[in-house]
Amino acid sequence: MLDDQVRHDTLLIQVTFDLGDGTQVMVASHVDEKFEGLRLYRYRVLPDSQALVLKASGPAYDSWTMLPTFFRHPHDSAAWIILADLGERQSWGQKVFRLDAGGFNELGFLDVALPVSLPEADGGAKLKGIGPVTRVMKDGDDILFRFQVPVIHLYDDLAGGIDLRMGGDRITYRWSPTLGMVLHVDGKPRRPKKVALRS
Repeated sequence: MLDDQVRHDTLLIQVTFDLGDGTQVMVASHVDEKFEGLRLYRYRVLPDSQALVLKASGPAYDSWTMLPTFFRHPHDSAAWIILADLGERQSWGQKVFRLDAGGFNELGFLDVALPVSLPEADGGAKLKGIGPVTRVMKDGDDILFRFQVPVIHLYDDLAGGIDLRMGGDRITYRWSPTLGMVLHVDGKPRRPKKVALRS
């Protein structure tokens, strides 16, 4: 994470990260408030401290925060996997991107957060981003997302359960080139139920 070291006429910069290759990633929004809200921007610093924007991610829409956690891509050492924590005062989940020379490619969403206990006077509990306790690894052509934490908050188990607390070792997300991002609970895949359309 870097101190803000650039000027940009149209962007409000929230936080900046150095990728170590002469480029940086900033979390920023437009000076003129828009519904799309925050994005990730890969940029290069010019001699006059202006930011030359190279690529931009999809938007976070009405989120107030979009804090990224960076992982080396398990199949490509020149690429990154980014978990972007979305939310306002609490985490709403993680938007997952692949970042490479071609830009930001959205891989899916992790519908989980890290529950943190607070004193009762502060409301009892808070949901934080899961990035720091996430492990990203390869399995054949797939990418696995696992969580090294005793308890995880799962917003939707895709089987009728909402806002569940369960062991972190019970939840895995698997991204594959053919199926995209799929939630696994206790080793079994879960997919959204199809809704029958009436004519």
